[in-house]
Amino acid sequence: MKEKYQTFYQKTVFYYTLAFAIYTLFGRFAVLHALVENTVNAFLYIFAGFFGLFLFAIDFFFYHGFRKMRFYPVFIIFIVCVAISSALNYQYGITSNLSTLVWLVVQMGLFTTMGQLFTREQYDRWLTLFFIFSGLIWGTASAISLWQYIFVPGYRVFLNGRLIRQSLYDNRLFGVFIDPNLGAFVAFLVIWGMVYLIRKYSNKILRTIAILNCIVQLFYIILSGSRSTEVCMICSLSYAFIYLLLRYYKKMKKKPAALIRAASYIMVPILCTMILVGFFNLFKTGVSGLAKCMAPEKHTTEAELKRTDIEGNESNNRADIWKGYLFLMKDKPLFGVSPRNAWNYADREHPGSYIAEHHYDVHNAYVAVLACMGIVGFLVLLVILFCFLKTLLPRSVDTSHMDMQYFIALQIILNVAVFIFFYPGIYFTNGIDTVLFWPAIGYTMQNAKPLLPKKALPSQE
Repeated sequence: MKEKYQTFYQKTVFYYTLAFAIYTLFGRFAVLHALVENTVNAFLYIFAGFFGLFLFAIDFFFYHGFRKMRFYPVFIIFIVCVAISSALNYQYGITSNLSTLVWLVVQMGLFTTMGQLFTREQYDRWLTLFFIFSGLIWGTASAISLWQYIFVPGYRVFLNGRLIRQSLYDNRLFGVFIDPNLGAFVAFLVIWGMVYLIRKYSNKILRTIAILNCIVQLFYIILSGSRSTEVCMICSLSYAFIYLLLRYYKKMKKKPAALIRAASYIMVPILCTMILVGFFNLFKTGVSGLAKCMAPEKHTTEAELKRTDIEGNESNNRADIWKGYLFLMKDKPLFGVSPRNAWNYADREHPGSYIAEHHYDVHNAYVAVLACMGIVGFLVLLVILFCFLKTLLPRSVDTSHMDMQYFIALQIILNVAVFIFFYPGIYFTNGIDTVLFWPAIGYTMQNAKPLLPKKALPSQE
């Protein structure tokens, strides 16, 4: 009986994750977020979380897809550590930690299992639909943001209890996005998505639209002043060019000396950094002059795109934020100060601390695990990372078996892994990064070797 409904179940998971991914994109626009913030947003996230949990429970008890992942016991241990940290810190809040636990099960369980069970054709269809929708949504939003840069003076809107900057503000193009860093990061993923669609479709009109979208996204990334996205771009493009070099050298009949090949791999990220930084600076100079010609009354300074908020504070408070969270951790080194209630802990136990005074998010997912889940949780995370890397590193340079779906999945993983050095996701939050990252993990880890080799059965002779 259960096999009869398995196809329907898999389609439900497919469209549930796709719908959730698209909804999270709409939530990054200030105006749209303001419309749903106090109306349907909380209800939809609660519904989506528990519906995802329900879908995972079906798999866990009936189809057992989760158990097909080689490293699923490590995921379970990590989730148990989150539950222990939440229980030990229950007095600082229960609801937010319960929500975090639910979403973590959905992400590590349902999302990753979906990717694990995807065929290449199914993952291709999921990526295609997502990139089409995200391309339309982000292309429109970024184009409006570019128009704002030239013609709309900076303004602020009240959202989430604070004033959110919009258009060109503080020498950065916020545009219509709540956060220009996430706006620029998704823009870069959309660029990869457009590359994926260009490779897939031969229609000239579609390819032209995709190329124009890439240009719009690149322009927004530059004007946003997002250094975290720049780092992602350097890492992402470096890997892409190193992979192309590997493939090129493999096809050569007479290969260069090993030392020359090694030197070329080292030079790739150096050249990527120099070209990217140089082009970004030249573009900012040129577009400032263009904006001054088109709207001279709104653009009166040559240095309108030079960030002044980080002068003498190059980490943009991140170093102080990380130290503030690690300071809280010293009280509870084993299981941390709670996945989502560190602010409450700081307010009660250390009211004069940096986190209590500013209530900043961690802005680093790895520091978040260490501070909020303690040494035990962080050690489990290291085991998870080891499991991923022991499988993905050899596959990432395997030019014989690489296809476009696998390459894009690797790019998603790489970009998210780098971006969360500067952003709170992907363990205690839910958003576009989580719904892209975990299916990509499942897909790329298919047929991974187990963490510990199975012992040979004794001979029956």
